[in-house]
Amino acid sequence: MKKKKSSIGCLFWIALILLLLVVFLFSRSRIENVMEATGFLDFISSHKTAEEPEIERIITKEDDKKQINEKVTDTTEPVKLIEPEITIDIPEIDKIDNKNNQGIAEKNMRNSTLYFVNVSDENEITLQGMLRPVYYENSPLTETLKALISGLTSSELNKGLLSLIPTGTELLGIVVSNMTATIDFNDSLSFNNFGREGLEAELKQIVYTATEFSTVDKVQILINGTKKQFLSTEGVFIGEPLTRSSVQ
Repeated sequence: MKKKKSSIGCLFWIALILLLLVVFLFSRSRIENVMEATGFLDFISSHKTAEEPEIERIITKEDDKKQINEKVTDTTEPVKLIEPEITIDIPEIDKIDNKNNQGIAEKNMRNSTLYFVNVSDENEITLQGMLRPVYYENSPLTETLKALISGLTSSELNKGLLSLIPTGTELLGIVVSNMTATIDFNDSLSFNNFGREGLEAELKQIVYTATEFSTVDKVQILINGTKKQFLSTEGVFIGEPLTRSSVQ
């Protein structure tokens, strides 16, 4: 009995659905005419059209962002690590020295013994040799005697040493031949404030310093290119080559 009721119910609903479909198909043109007449279709189409720009705007924003990101990515240059240039800056004074004094590096150096005077408490004058580096190009003897005439260094003065070679003495020339050094001075060598003892002391300084060289045994003194018998009116003899023993 229940099965008959359920099958009757199903048939009823199927028949109802078919009836509605038939009614819809036959009344479709009428429904469309009613919707068109009431403006319902225009309302729906205008609503869709109004909403579409918003969708396009959203898409445009997203596309703009994407394009901007792509543009930044494409055009941005990679970061480069640039090592700092290490410039070695040379002072101008060094450049001048290197240009104008290239010969200094090429000069020779000799440790020369220069003789100065030491005065004791008993007023006895003795010689004392001081070892000093002397730079030269051609003649180490010339540069050594120039250093002797120039006088003492501060450290040598602190040791109580003196030079009795008169101020203003100049070396005019040197010639070495047959173990004899002929040394020419200006006439300032002839004037010594300490008298005869001063003259003898200055000759000792010159002769001892010059004969430190293995090529020199004797020293002939000239004054302004002239050979004289005496250095001054004090009677200090210079008329022939002097040795260490002759100036004692």
